[in-house]
Amino acid sequence: MYTAIVVILLLAGWYFYRTNAAKKQQALQAQAARAADRPTPVQAAPVQQRTVPIYLTGLGTVNAYNTVTLKSRVDGQLMSVNVREGDEVKQGQLLASIDPRPFQAQLDKDQGQLAKDKAQLVNAQAEAGRYKALFDQGVFSREQMDTQTANAGNFEGTVQSDRAAIESDQVQLAYTRIASPVSGRVGLRQVDAGNIVHASDANGMLVVTQLRPIAVLFTL
Repeated sequence: MYTAIVVILLLAGWYFYRTNAAKKQQALQAQAARAADRPTPVQAAPVQQRTVPIYLTGLGTVNAYNTVTLKSRVDGQLMSVNVREGDEVKQGQLLASIDPRPFQAQLDKDQGQLAKDKAQLVNAQAEAGRYKALFDQGVFSREQMDTQTANAGNFEGTVQSDRAAIESDQVQLAYTRIASPVSGRVGLRQVDAGNIVHASDANGMLVVTQLRPIAVLFTL
C-alpha cells in the first residue's frame, strides 16, 4: 500500500512539473511574440559625407629611398671620422676628412706658377707692342713682329692652363672633406682614422641610409 502511495506522489509531482514547464514556455513565446510586434526604434541624424576608415592587414617591406656608400675620391691618410655608427646625420654634414696638406701644397705651387706666368705674359705683350710699333716704322721685319706676337699668345695659353690646374687643385682639396649627400642614419664604418684610403678602393668608408621619407611596399 505504501508503494502505491509513493508512486502516486511521484506521478503527481511529475505532472505538476511538466505543467509548470509548459506554462513557462508558453509565457516566453507570448513575450517574444509581443516583442516582435513592437516597432523598431529609429533615431534620425543629418546626412554627412566623410571618409570611412577601412583597415586592411598584410605583409610588406620597407625600402630606403637612398642608400649611399661614401668613398674617397682622392688618395691620402684618413685623419678623422666625425660620426659613430647609428648616428643621425644631416645633408652636408662633415663625416670624415683626409689629410689636405699635399693638395694644399700643390694648390700653392700652381698659384705661384700662375703668378710667374702672368708676369711673363705682361712682359711678352709689352714686347709684342714695341715690336709692332718698330715694325710700323720699318725697323723690324714682319717675321720678327710675328714671333713676338706668337710668344705673347703662348704665355696667354700658359696662364689659362695654370688657372685650369688651380681649379683642379681646388676640387681635389675639396674632396678631402667628405660630407653626407643625404640626411639619414650612418651604418657600419668600414675604415678607421689613420688608414690610407684610395679612390680605387672597392669598399666604401661609410654607408648613409635615408629614413625620412621612406618607401613601404605591400600588396592588398
